[in-house]
Amino acid sequence: MDVTFINSGALSRTHYSLVRKVESAQSPQAADQIHLSEIDGIRRHFAVGDVSLKECREKLIMLLYCSMNLTHVNPGELAFALPQAVKLAEMGQTLRDKQLGFVFCTEVMPPNHELQLMLVNTIRKDLESSSTARVCLALSVLIQMPTDEVIPAVQSHLQALFMHKSTSVRRRAYLAYHSLLRNDPSRLTPLEDAVVLRIQRTLPSIDSCAIAAAIKLNQVDSINDEVNALLPIAWERPGRQSQSLTLSVLRALRKAKLSVSNIGIVLDIIKRTSGPPVRVLLREAFLVLSSVSAEAIQECQMQQALSPVACIRHLLTSKDANDQYLFVSCLDCLSPTLWAGTLPGTIAVLDEWEVQEVMKLLDSHDRLVRKITLRVLQAVDSSLVEAYSTQLLHNFPAGLTLSDKGEYVSRLLDVGGLQYGIDGEQYASYLKDLFAVAEGDTQGRTEDMSVLEIGVEMILTRIQEFDITSRISCVTALAVSVTESDARIGPTLMVVISALVCEYCGKIATSPLALLQGMASRLVSYGVSVQDACLLSMLRMSAECDQIPHTVSKLITEISQFSGKRIRNRCSLFLTYCGQRNVLAGIIAQASSSSLPDFLAALTTYGSNPGASAPVDLKSPSAIYGHLPGGPPRASLSPRKLRYEAYGTPQAVPSLRHLSSPRRNESTLSSPGGRTRSSSRASERGMSSELARTITPGELTIAAAQGPLQDLPELNHVRDSIAPPNEDLASRVDLISLDTAFSEVPVTFPIPESDFEEVWDAMENSNLRGWCESSMDNVVRLLQSLQHSMRVIAVDQPPFEGMSALKTRLQDGTMLRSIFVPARLTGELKVLVAASPHSPLVEPKQGAALRLRESEEESCLWRLRCDDFELRTTIKRLLEDI
Repeated sequence: MDVTFINSGALSRTHYSLVRKVESAQSPQAADQIHLSEIDGIRRHFAVGDVSLKECREKLIMLLYCSMNLTHVNPGELAFALPQAVKLAEMGQTLRDKQLGFVFCTEVMPPNHELQLMLVNTIRKDLESSSTARVCLALSVLIQMPTDEVIPAVQSHLQALFMHKSTSVRRRAYLAYHSLLRNDPSRLTPLEDAVVLRIQRTLPSIDSCAIAAAIKLNQVDSINDEVNALLPIAWERPGRQSQSLTLSVLRALRKAKLSVSNIGIVLDIIKRTSGPPVRVLLREAFLVLSSVSAEAIQECQMQQALSPVACIRHLLTSKDANDQYLFVSCLDCLSPTLWAGTLPGTIAVLDEWEVQEVMKLLDSHDRLVRKITLRVLQAVDSSLVEAYSTQLLHNFPAGLTLSDKGEYVSRLLDVGGLQYGIDGEQYASYLKDLFAVAEGDTQGRTEDMSVLEIGVEMILTRIQEFDITSRISCVTALAVSVTESDARIGPTLMVVISALVCEYCGKIATSPLALLQGMASRLVSYGVSVQDACLLSMLRMSAECDQIPHTVSKLITEISQFSGKRIRNRCSLFLTYCGQRNVLAGIIAQASSSSLPDFLAALTTYGSNPGASAPVDLKSPSAIYGHLPGGPPRASLSPRKLRYEAYGTPQAVPSLRHLSSPRRNESTLSSPGGRTRSSSRASERGMSSELARTITPGELTIAAAQGPLQDLPELNHVRDSIAPPNEDLASRVDLISLDTAFSEVPVTFPIPESDFEEVWDAMENSNLRGWCESSMDNVVRLLQSLQHSMRVIAVDQPPFEGMSALKTRLQDGTMLRSIFVPARLTGELKVLVAASPHSPLVEPKQGAALRLRESEEESCLWRLRCDDFELRTTIKRLLEDI
């Protein structure tokens, strides 16, 4: 903050110093600590007592500043400052002090707090004040803090304020009374009577506050004549006040009934209203006309020789999007018989070129303008919308990006929603035709397609607007496609069907068993996100089946073997519960609704319950309704996606890689990601239990870094299970025995002893990054095939280490071992690859530094820095071709 204290607006030097310290903090966490320290200091200051009103005001402002600027930490209870805030609201000498006390109580005080009574007493006394400002402040607090306890204390005072001479007081009194008693309509009668009486008594003057209250209370019908009488009075007043009063009356007339005598005044308002400042007045006038019969408007048009559409035709040629919206929205308020010439003997108001301009609005970038234009054209002639839909569908472009494709499909969905209304069966048929083109054979394979999130959201939202009969007919018509083996269903429509079938399972006519078999047979054709939704829906359908066919279980098992962690979890979930109808019935009963997200939430709750019979690793619920796929890479049955078997325990064979230095040992002693290897193979070969013991990567890495293993007496079990005491380090067995030819790659070039972070920072101008559809282990194996010297630094080792390794140290500070807790590693695997030797005349290269961060889908994010062009190209191609 490069501002002096005088120009900063700070309350005091302390406030100024606090803001400076926060803005100069090195990180959000450091700023949070400054805020928390300040809160603790203020707590201690208030605990001492004897705080002046000036100090109280300053400390409350600083408390609000600190609590609202915390980023990662909950500020905790600020109730310790409530007595001071109530005191400031009660005893504050200035309006600003009282306002601050009330604001703090509004933000911090919980309902039914013990200090509520004191605050109510303060509000009551302020309502009796002769100061209009204090009365308005007390009313504002009541609007923001409506509680049952305050009603008996202020109800009579509020009724008295209904007739206050100040407009500001009356407006707030109406709102406060409505805010307090809106949950009990029977107690709103005094307010309704007061509003009606105020409007009637003030004629011919206008009380805009009373009119606004009448609109909110839906009491306009009882004063219909009075409101109609106010329209000419408001419109004939001079100046800007005329526009605001006319707007209030027009809004009241939207809920009342416009008299025939006032139609001419509304047309006059439309004629004389133009320009941006009064757009809202123009639109309100058209909205009032929308409640009047077309015949009455037609008669008034003929008498005055004035068409409301002719008054706004100049907006059609405007380049301003607001003007275009105003034009079509006003056009939408009128019957086409008034301007389109659809009846015999009537003349079209718009010329042919103007009609073409209206048609061009169908291609507007604003979706709302497009939807209103479609509605206008549908009212004029439904064949226009039908022709437009056919044109869009037949001209569906190929090769669109995901966002452009979603935009194009959303236009077609808007058209279909307008065409078929609430006819569920016809809408389902339209969806099939639409996605037969949008996700048909010409668009590529379903495995390679992404789900159109906007399409899923729009379809599910639209179907939710149907009545229950139309919904069931729509879902039934869509679900039948799953049972038809020759029907092609794209990923977007499949996600929609999965969500709907889960929600309406048991209500639709289609057999749940047929749906289950059809969905299982299609799983292999989709990506991870679609499989996720399908498997959850299948689990819900299995609750309706007496027996699960063996073919379904077999298909799920096969898919599980070739999929990533996420789908394996879902498959395991299905295989565990699909035959337990009683368990599924209990889960369904616990769900808050029948929707797919709520079913998954109930399933997650059951799976995380310690008393569950078969706990399964569940994911958090996905937002199926509108926020699905687009993230992790898809699962495939490609052979290259097969997982390699767990590493075997080191065997007593001569090492093929000579270990020349302790630092180089990291490439052999720690496996990528720092994960523990299985000892199953050792037990199969009849090895001793001690030798078959799994050695944690942390133990091996730290042991190698400390020097010979014999120097660590605490790790005797590690030493004895690896090599005889008299054997030197270079002749020991290879501690990572890879089951591929890569394990026999000779190390020909020594890698320099350099700190990884130092090498990484030195090559900051050479950056590459990408996503690799393979695990970190597999990436390291392939890097070994390059026949370059490598050094691998485990995930839990610095720099960029994870937080899952809890390290214990001896009293002398030396590292003893690393204990890995079952938490997800958040660090990165580091790999240094030495550059090939160059001519002495060429400047030596650093080589390549690679950082790998693993995801939960057996894939990883990689970042590469390399100052050797040839090596950089080689590694980049290797990572991209996996």
